[in-house]
Amino acid sequence: MEFKHILYEVKNHVAYITLNHPEKRNPLNIETQRELHDAYDLCDYDDEVRVVVIRGAGGNFSGGGDLNVMKQRIDADVRGTRQACRAGAEANLRLRHVKKPVIAWVEGAIAGAGIALALACDFQIVSETSKCLFAFVNIGFVPDCGSTYFVTRAIGTTRASDLFLSGRRFTGREGADWGLFTEAVSPERLEARVEEYIEKYKNGPTVAYANIKELINRAQFSGFADAILAEADCQGRCEMSSDYKTAVTAFLSKEKPKFIGQ
Repeated sequence: MEFKHILYEVKNHVAYITLNHPEKRNPLNIETQRELHDAYDLCDYDDEVRVVVIRGAGGNFSGGGDLNVMKQRIDADVRGTRQACRAGAEANLRLRHVKKPVIAWVEGAIAGAGIALALACDFQIVSETSKCLFAFVNIGFVPDCGSTYFVTRAIGTTRASDLFLSGRRFTGREGADWGLFTEAVSPERLEARVEEYIEKYKNGPTVAYANIKELINRAQFSGFADAILAEADCQGRCEMSSDYKTAVTAFLSKEKPKFIGQ
């Protein structure tokens, strides 16, 4: 299978999936999400794969949604955010059901849908200096790709409200201290720590891992499908607002948006 937006390689029983638009900080547009969905199928059905690792090319994990694509839709007066929102959420739901342990290797910037992708993995090994934020509110949007579901379960409603409503930055170290990420290490230690996880889980009891993941999904993610549908509906309403159109234009122009509440 050929991919245009990601790299896929299996080596020594490990499937490496790399987001591959480093010049744009590896945005997660609808095409990328669909390719990720297909890659997860490959991982699941290939008996040679015992562990999956997801990372971004060029020193950043992912800057989240593609604002240039959003601006193109605004200029063309075309709606499309519901489709993009569903594609991302459905890809993350598919990732949750991959039977092998999945490790997010996080360095550099990680935002919005990129954080949701990392949280859909079983482990998030992050650089303590990574710059993280849920920037949805900054462009008049709501969190998508399952973000609200993942984050409220990981760190509770109080912290989730702070991060989602403020759109403020936080570090990989802070995220790990809160319980949002599995572990934060120094940038110099990151690759070696990921390799330690790989060695442990590719040599472990694969059948037991698959069943443990199924039990966790049954306990924690039975309502995920309903949640992502609600996100898509809310995102669609936000897409029609003047605030969203103003904010996207202002962001790309490096200006401060003036929200009017409409």
